[in-house]
Amino acid sequence: MAFASEAYERAWLLRQTVLRAPLGLTLDISERATEASHRHFALFTDDDTLAACISVVPLPDACAKLRQMAVNELMQGAGLGRALITRVEALLAEQGYRYLHMHARESAVGFYQKLGYRSEGDPFIEVTIAHIRMSKTLSITPQRPA
Repeated sequence: MAFASEAYERAWLLRQTVLRAPLGLTLDISERATEASHRHFALFTDDDTLAACISVVPLPDACAKLRQMAVNELMQGAGLGRALITRVEALLAEQGYRYLHMHARESAVGFYQKLGYRSEGDPFIEVTIAHIRMSKTLSITPQRPA
């Protein structure tokens, strides 16, 4: 989805609702300027409901950072977050990315471990709660002959 598009605005609201409001925080409007250079992905249902979203920060050396994964609270537990991450990872691998990392909330570490992410280092505080750095090396999928 394009930065500042209607879909982006909906994702911004979902991230605010799911990630920041429960902490008594709001997304900082100054973050929007930095997000212009990020890549934004979303998963919509057939009736155009935003189910999940994630942002990707492209970095040098075939690396990227995943940020602010959010799943609609009414749809959590249905595998939609897993589906979105799997699709984003495949797309990034096709585009030459080989290494992903993130700052995962401690409460989400198990979710990411099931997807092949490894914990790195000790927990740290970010946006008032404990996080841990996690990473994953993307596998290169061989191309099938035509």
